[in-house]
Amino acid sequence: MKIALVTIHNANNYGAIFQAFALQVVLSRYGEVKIVNYDNRHISRSFDLVRVKLSLHGLLGMGKDLLRLFPRYRVINSFNKFINDNMELTQVFSASELKLGNAEEFDCYVAGSDQIWNPSCVSSDGLLNPIYFLDFCPEGAKKISYASSMGAYSFSERERLELKGYLKSFSAVSVRERGAKLLLQEVLEREVDHVLDPTLLLSKDDWLESVGISNQVRGGERYILLYTVPKSPLIRRAVDFFSKKIGLKVVAIDQGLSAGAHVDKHIRDAGPQDFIRLFSEADFVITDSFHGVCFSINFGKPFVAVSPGKHANRIESLLSLVGLMDKLVKSESDFVDFKVDADFEGAQEKLLTARCASLGVLSASLEK
Repeated sequence: MKIALVTIHNANNYGAIFQAFALQVVLSRYGEVKIVNYDNRHISRSFDLVRVKLSLHGLLGMGKDLLRLFPRYRVINSFNKFINDNMELTQVFSASELKLGNAEEFDCYVAGSDQIWNPSCVSSDGLLNPIYFLDFCPEGAKKISYASSMGAYSFSERERLELKGYLKSFSAVSVRERGAKLLLQEVLEREVDHVLDPTLLLSKDDWLESVGISNQVRGGERYILLYTVPKSPLIRRAVDFFSKKIGLKVVAIDQGLSAGAHVDKHIRDAGPQDFIRLFSEADFVITDSFHGVCFSINFGKPFVAVSPGKHANRIESLLSLVGLMDKLVKSESDFVDFKVDADFEGAQEKLLTARCASLGVLSASLEK
């Protein structure tokens, strides 16, 4: 079977890169897989060394890029190397080229994971992007989704009608959040599956092997890992509290000028392999990122999930699934009774059950 995967694969973002890689790995068990190399400039400009945009916000961003020019150069090179070494891509296509039918034909097209159905993430104009709904596919082509996400986006009635039109030709639809499942079941009037993010379909050993890291007991210095994407206001206070409670130094993996909190070490140029290594060797994780929570659970790491507020639905959906809602903190008052040494064996068992179920959904979708 020839499978085309359409996802966010060309972003300077750890979660995006890893979910694309993981889904390609899993899909390759069913046939030959290629990621459609759609150049969505709203996303791919994150690989520009200095991003040029003529607006106040854009000029501020340019200034930040210039101030971190050398670490940014190193991290972009690391991301490009990971993509070139680990992903099977088609030639580069623009949206218009795809709509003209310039891509080769496949037996099955998969709209895969990440926030591809969140207009605020994939479009500069805030509109739904038809490419991520596979509207360029040949007439009658087999189309499915796996773990596609809407993030916390709230759809208008007009947008709901658009969703219905785009997805009516899909033979199977699965999403990453329970809220998205309920919404689409109402819109489409059909069953929609709630499945795991692709990063959770691979085990810890799978991840370590994929990036060439030995799963041996390390002998280095112990540390708390801080991974923050939205840099929630509560993050700074969480770092101060848990670093004192646990008594370890804090290492931040963050490409920005600031780590968002007081840390002992700030790594601005971590490539994908560094990300996996840092998570695998951490003693404790502080994160407000969905994929930060994914890797903490998958690697069996004690962690605290700091709520990113209105964007917390993805994290809450996952924590509820594996029985770890007590790991979510929404205010400073939640810190006091937080158990940092909790047993994660039950969560690991639930994750394994959910992994098997999600793989079953994917397998059935491909066979429909």
